[in-house]
Amino acid sequence: MSVEDRFQRLIDADVASWPQMPGRLLHVLAPGLGVDLEVAAGVQELGDGPLQPGSRFRIASVTKPFVAAATLRLVEQGRLSLDQTAAELLQGPYDELLRSGGYDTGAITLRHLLTHTSGIYDFAADAYGDELTDGFTAQVAKDPGRRWTRFEQIQWAVEYGKPYGPPGTVFGYSDTGACLVGEVIERTTGMTMGAALRELIGYERLGLRTTWQESIEDPPRDLPPLSHQYERDLDVADMDASVDLYGGGGLMSTCGDLARFFRALLRDEIFERPETLATMTETLAGLPRALGTSDETVSNAAMYLFRAEAADVTWWGHDGYWGTTAYTCPTRDVTVVTSHQRSDMPQGFKRMALVADAYIALEGL
Repeated sequence: MSVEDRFQRLIDADVASWPQMPGRLLHVLAPGLGVDLEVAAGVQELGDGPLQPGSRFRIASVTKPFVAAATLRLVEQGRLSLDQTAAELLQGPYDELLRSGGYDTGAITLRHLLTHTSGIYDFAADAYGDELTDGFTAQVAKDPGRRWTRFEQIQWAVEYGKPYGPPGTVFGYSDTGACLVGEVIERTTGMTMGAALRELIGYERLGLRTTWQESIEDPPRDLPPLSHQYERDLDVADMDASVDLYGGGGLMSTCGDLARFFRALLRDEIFERPETLATMTETLAGLPRALGTSDETVSNAAMYLFRAEAADVTWWGHDGYWGTTAYTCPTRDVTVVTSHQRSDMPQGFKRMALVADAYIALEGL
């Protein structure tokens, strides 16, 4: 059986096992083994034709590693420092807003924002659990077409939630903090976030052809088909992109582009100095959690990256809310990107299972 057939069998089995899954994409990049393959199963859209390999989709929080990488490039260029404070970087309305919510912006640093240790409440907290019924995600469901601004989302966090704790004392995953980093990037570069990521990371050099900030940048000329994603009964395509656009998410991409990005990032092909990647992959072991984040997650958390173990090897990457999982194993030079295209998979579904299975399917090559 060919390796492509092995991959196809894996995702066909997933779609058969999980009826809630509209479609399944799998891209495996392992240049040393001569593998750069993408397979698809399921449908492009509920009630529509078969899903096509190479389809585009909203990558949601998988945007965060792009944001961190671009920020660290600005640090390398001497245009930012990880020790700069929010008071300095966000002076004006954002600083005033945060202070009104009880945040000591003079103590919150850029490093805190990049490691989810700022203590700033996550405006999208209700997306990750059932304990909140009237949060941001619930508001989006009521009016999916609303165009949100970054400031409105920060304002939601300040007015709706309370600080997780003093900066540097707890890990509290925060889309709010990532959106603030997006604001810092735009202020520092004078460019839109999407354009700044493109330039600082070097999309063209890395061969990223189908990655852009949705509704802000122009899409690529040869636009891949859309793989529709779902939030319960709602097609994510019917949500205005602004619900997740300003740093916590915001990029539209493909599995192939994500594979190239994560491989390049962890092979240290983006930064100028090796200590920069070491900074990005320094984990937060020993830091207490906030808002139900597991101890394991904290010990494996780094700078907008997470470490994971699968198939007895170590991976680095990030998940996206609407079903994206992108991880690379730098010691084996294998990168696996998957997408299951919905946010609310049943309990028992494990995102990293297909990563492990795809890696094991490479045996014998």
